[in-house]
Amino acid sequence: MIELAKKNGIQLKEETLQDVNIGLDFKVVIAEDINGQEWILRVPRRRDVFLKAQAEKKILELVNENTKSIQVPNWEVFTEELIAYKSLEGQPAVTTDSVTQETSWVFDVNQVPAEFTKSLAKVMVEIHSISKEKVVEAGLRVDSKDQLQELMRERINRVKENYVVHESLLNRWEAWLSQDDLWPKETGFIHGDLYPGHILIDSNSNVIGIIDWTEAKHTDISNDFTAHYLLFGEAELENLIQEYKAAGGYTWPKMKEHIIELLSTQAITIAEFAETSGSEDYNKAAQDMLSQG
Repeated sequence: MIELAKKNGIQLKEETLQDVNIGLDFKVVIAEDINGQEWILRVPRRRDVFLKAQAEKKILELVNENTKSIQVPNWEVFTEELIAYKSLEGQPAVTTDSVTQETSWVFDVNQVPAEFTKSLAKVMVEIHSISKEKVVEAGLRVDSKDQLQELMRERINRVKENYVVHESLLNRWEAWLSQDDLWPKETGFIHGDLYPGHILIDSNSNVIGIIDWTEAKHTDISNDFTAHYLLFGEAELENLIQEYKAAGGYTWPKMKEHIIELLSTQAITIAEFAETSGSEDYNKAAQDMLSQG
């Protein structure tokens, strides 16, 4: 990493290198340069990751230009070998130890701070409000509200071709797809992987930055609520929806129910990642999840 950074104009202090395990797509290292500036250095793990990163660079430029309340990475180095940017303020709400895989939370997950939920909701509204026209101009993916159910049906059909899917799951998804009142009548620009490890907070648990924008697109805004529900439960999901509405975000009567059903397709997302990455571990995980009711 020292030589790779030097090759790209960054002289790191070797004793400051810290390996972190934030994501599956990148090897991530945090280090200081000889002037004391902290850097985030991301090495793509696979060729497809770099191709996705090219789209992420456009995403970051779009978000930086159209938001005011959050910090977003500014990639100063962008090559197939290395992506690097100056460290942002704050710290991730949760980190994962690269050796033990144990997670360390900044706050008590059983008592999610109100400041976190409220500030997250405001940030989400700002992100989701980036106009469809600007997303199109940036050459990024746009799904219309009329496409959402059909796109989900296509994903279900694709996974059925490669995996054994339990009948109860198929029945659940079919019921969900057939209930139009569960589905949103508007779409928005989403982060797409709004896991707390990608959310930077200050000492008061206020959200001040978001990283790892690889999955961002214009589609069903519910995608940005699923991790909150998965990690903190239904009551906290309700709190986030209420704060989101109070901040001016679009909601609908059966939004919570739709988010819960959307999370039930997590195994499909894992199967899609397994196909893209060639990971046997994820392939097995997807099969295990899909075969259970």
